[in-house]
Amino acid sequence: MSGRPPEPGRRSAALAGTTATARAVPLPVGAAAVSPTTGVTARTDGARPRGASPPCSACGAVHPPAPAIPGPPPGADVWHIGLDGGGDALGPVASLLDTRERDRAARTRDRPSADRYVLTHGAVRTILGGYLRIAGCTVHWSVGRHGKPGFDGPLSHWQWSLSRSAEHALLAVCLSAPVGVDIERVDDRTPAVALAARFLPPDEAACVAAQETPHAARVAYHRLLSRKEACVKASGGRLLDGLRLNVLTPGTVHGTGVMAGKRWQLRDLSAPPGFVATLAVLDDEVRGLRLFDWGRRAPGPEPGNFRPPAPPSAAGQVPRSLPFEFQRPPAEPGPRGECSR
Repeated sequence: MSGRPPEPGRRSAALAGTTATARAVPLPVGAAAVSPTTGVTARTDGARPRGASPPCSACGAVHPPAPAIPGPPPGADVWHIGLDGGGDALGPVASLLDTRERDRAARTRDRPSADRYVLTHGAVRTILGGYLRIAGCTVHWSVGRHGKPGFDGPLSHWQWSLSRSAEHALLAVCLSAPVGVDIERVDDRTPAVALAARFLPPDEAACVAAQETPHAARVAYHRLLSRKEACVKASGGRLLDGLRLNVLTPGTVHGTGVMAGKRWQLRDLSAPPGFVATLAVLDDEVRGLRLFDWGRRAPGPEPGNFRPPAPPSAAGQVPRSLPFEFQRPPAEPGPRGECSR
């Protein structure tokens, strides 16, 4: 969540007019009008600005183009979505959202949070639409009991997971197995040692307590939570059921308790400074991993990997973090968000 206090009565700039009743005012031919619903600028003479994308054939709005995606994911694709400084991008992105998403953004009274929600879901729609070769505004999904998104019918083999924290979001896409991704901000106020002792298995609590500095303890604690969250998101569960999973090291994780019989492959991801991130794939290995940045700068290295203590019970268990770097998708033209219904 943003550390900025809520701004009463202010909603996302892109959706500021969604609940107001607007009076129609005639405009001269050739003038520009702004949609009170989407914030998209359109010309009354039907012309579009030079270089602009054509109107979507599905809804008539002008959406941002889908990123150029180099084919289906060979294993898992992870997209970083930067959510700071949305600015002029919010209007076109907001035109992709469905009624449910617009309503949720309009109900969010904290404007930065509402803007980040709009930008996250708009980006997700452009990316998924690019994979599926359909307009982002026509991408529809259902949500499981604990919030796991998924496609129904012939698209059900496309597995994906979304995580958002402060000004960053991650989207994971996979064809081989259910996938879960998580990004967490390392909160300087977290009483890491006390929380680890209360909620985590003894060896993980000992790992957190053995860190040399309070900051290192917080990084270790949030890293462990991120690994658990990625696992439960891949399986469609809830974090409460996954707190007892032993995720001291990435790799193969076996379920316990209500999650007995499940198996995940865990992989730590690079994350922006002050954050940790994890990818989990259910019942399968991550055979190939591609990391992309959605139209923004690549995140820097993650904040200091932690090393657990090495008592006899945890000998050789050194958490590994793979130093991947996010890259922009290739510049050549790819499937666009306004292709078809």
